[in-house]
Amino acid sequence: MYPHLGRSAVDPIVLMKMLLLGFLYGIDSERKLEKETQVNIAFRWFLGIDLDEPVPDHSTISQTRRRKWRGTNIFEEIFTEIVHRCIDTGLVDGSLILTDSTHIKANASSERRETATIQVTPREYIKRLDKLCEREELKIRAAGAKKRGPKSNKGSKAKTVERSTTDPDCGMLARAGKPKGFHYLIHQSVDGKNGIITDVFVTPGNILDFEPYVDRIKHQISKYNLRISEVGLARGYDCTEIHKEMYDLGIKTYMPFKDMEGRTSDRMYPPSMFAYDSVNDTFTCPGGCELRFASIDRVRHKKIYRASIAICKNCPLNTMCLGNHLKCRILHIPFFKEETDIQRANYGTERYYQVKHKRKTYCEGNFALQKDNHNLRRTRKRGNAAVTEHCLCSALALNLKRLAKHLKSKGYPGHTQKIRAYLNQLG
Repeated sequence: MYPHLGRSAVDPIVLMKMLLLGFLYGIDSERKLEKETQVNIAFRWFLGIDLDEPVPDHSTISQTRRRKWRGTNIFEEIFTEIVHRCIDTGLVDGSLILTDSTHIKANASSERRETATIQVTPREYIKRLDKLCEREELKIRAAGAKKRGPKSNKGSKAKTVERSTTDPDCGMLARAGKPKGFHYLIHQSVDGKNGIITDVFVTPGNILDFEPYVDRIKHQISKYNLRISEVGLARGYDCTEIHKEMYDLGIKTYMPFKDMEGRTSDRMYPPSMFAYDSVNDTFTCPGGCELRFASIDRVRHKKIYRASIAICKNCPLNTMCLGNHLKCRILHIPFFKEETDIQRANYGTERYYQVKHKRKTYCEGNFALQKDNHNLRRTRKRGNAAVTEHCLCSALALNLKRLAKHLKSKGYPGHTQKIRAYLNQLG
């Protein structure tokens, strides 16, 4: 139905393969990609464009993305298909998943910002803790004790943040040792066998690393039918939520844990020196005094254990236990402490150091390769959906390189033709 006048149609597969070339060779501008394709014979061969044919204009790519691909999950489907190819060829076994995050500079000026109040909806884990707090408080009331502890705000909570007026989806990154400004965070999971990227998830730069983690692990299990038995993580993921959720899934966690006892005063015994009795639900201090469950801290979702004021007053160790202001020793213990202790027992084992080495090699190594060669250092896109497409293409390029190398090393007949056939089937 096209008229004789005007431009001829362009195959969408050609446009997608042009984008792939840009990420494979670190060309982050579609104008530069058009110029490179005009003179690069290898690019023309890969795209099926003869030497006397014009290459697609850069505006054709951008308009196709805006008019045809926006609002679809085409990039995620291609990424998923390549991961399935890697699973079929034996590059992925899914027993060990390594996860880390890195920042990617947003296409937004730090000067153009405003202070905004947003509503934060609690995660499912927090809702579950709220229900536990309610049940524990009912037990306290039934025992005749007074209700203590701070109250929590149910439902969504208001939060004040610095928001970009250019790209409201990004977030202000304010971490020690990281560049300040508006960034996105890319949370990337990697299979521990050959470093194949199995999941990519993008959040604003002011989101904590552990918040989306559990959902992304469950997403990989359901999508690829992986049998994950171990996960390797950085220190920022060390929290009760991760340990508990992974314990329920039958997954061991390997990560360095935060030095929470470093916040304790030098004149106070750390919580690790208190022995826990799971039968009576009590803690025993170094002086032999029992700390019993007294109340709930619903803000931090912790159980509060208190000692007797009279016993602590006469204890010979009170100067090393109470500090300057306390009348009796108080411990704030998170829910699911037993599960957390079981998971933290993996720290320092031989397997822990093996997983740590793999995480450093694959997670941090992939980020270094992607930032240097595959357009992950910064993005020209705006909006979470567009930046997610950008990060998926970067991960897709790295996975394809490893898949091609694997096919070649295995001596598959016609491996080059197979790779071209894979790419053609993606359309």
